[in-house]
Amino acid sequence: METILLQSITVDEFFEKMRAIIKEELKSVLQQDQLLTKEGALKITGASNAVFLKAINDGVVKPQLVKGRKKAMYLESEVLKIQVRRRRAEH
Repeated sequence: METILLQSITVDEFFEKMRAIIKEELKSVLQQDQLLTKEGALKITGASNAVFLKAINDGVVKPQLVKGRKKAMYLESEVLKIQVRRRRAEH
């Protein structure tokens, strides 16, 4: 791996290149993320409506408005962060 000195670029040029690389990586990662409806998000996580709404209010999940759709959509990566407590069945 080459260093900044070997490339003979300034610190500002280095950070500009890093920002461009990070922006491209972030764009590719976000393109792989699925958008889910509320029903799909509840089905994947197994969370109740109350737990899901609490996650929205806490900022864990952010609603996404998609052009041409009336319902809010949610990113799968955010939905999977919802903590669901399982109750143990007593037999």
